[in-house]
Amino acid sequence: MKTTFILMIIALFSTSAFGREFTQTGVAMEPTLKAGEKVEIGFFSLFSYEPERWDVVAVKNPHEFNLMVFRIVGLPNENIRLEKDGIYINNVKVELPSRLAQAGIYYWPASAVKRNKKSGNDVYQTGEEEYFLLGDNTLKANDSRFELGMIPRASIVNKVSGNL
Repeated sequence: MKTTFILMIIALFSTSAFGREFTQTGVAMEPTLKAGEKVEIGFFSLFSYEPERWDVVAVKNPHEFNLMVFRIVGLPNENIRLEKDGIYINNVKVELPSRLAQAGIYYWPASAVKRNKKSGNDVYQTGEEEYFLLGDNTLKANDSRFELGMIPRASIVNKVSGNL
């Protein structure tokens, strides 16, 4: 019975024994992931994955029945402030990993993005088991700065595999 249940879960949530392929739609994660690019969402690590800052993750869309891909910037119980000179976590400026900086990725404050989207004052607070996610193309991403809001841990499916 237990073996049958595990096999059913594997069949339901993955297209291979090791993961599920995901095709990026939209430009929210460019230049890291381009529209139409395929990545793998690991299956076995799903049971032990602990989200970390800068991970690229697959997330259940709270508004539709699909997946989205974003980068984790804020962890639970953090105060995140986006300013023109960078990202501040709990009032301490954090440096982007060198691979992101070299790729030209910059996380714009919501106030610098001119759109008709709900935005805050560029200061965000995560609660217990909540994460702040951004798209690498913050001029085009509809991420935690806007309608997406804070993401509960239960909505994070897994880390996306690859050199992201």
